[in-house]
Amino acid sequence: MGYYISGTILFVEVSLLAMPYCPSCLTEYVEGSSTCEDCGVPLAPGSPPEKAPQMQSAGSADSKLVPVRVFTGPTALLDADVARNILQSQGIPSLVPGETSAELLPVLDVSLLVREEDAERAASILRDYLDTEAAIPGE
Repeated sequence: MGYYISGTILFVEVSLLAMPYCPSCLTEYVEGSSTCEDCGVPLAPGSPPEKAPQMQSAGSADSKLVPVRVFTGPTALLDADVARNILQSQGIPSLVPGETSAELLPVLDVSLLVREEDAERAASILRDYLDTEAAIPGE
């Protein structure tokens, strides 16, 4: 950051550098950070891409998709996106079918699909993240 005066006006030059981000979970970090605290992955320079990179399926092309969880209510799509991001950070590809329909009609149930071979692990991860009650400090 630099300062200079022109007449009686003080100008401040601010360099707008994009913060580094984690290429795995897309979390942005302050300048000077080098590793993602959640994933342990080295950070990439610049801003994260608009859309998360597509994960390649480790199984065969014929992997059967099964619902791991169904979200309901007005925040169903948001909740499904959070769950999808949690699974992605753990290396489990997932899919929310009919996202556009859920955006237009928020009363629809939203299913989160995973490969059949990942279903048990995905369900366990989501239980750990989403179904545990937050501990109240001091109790």
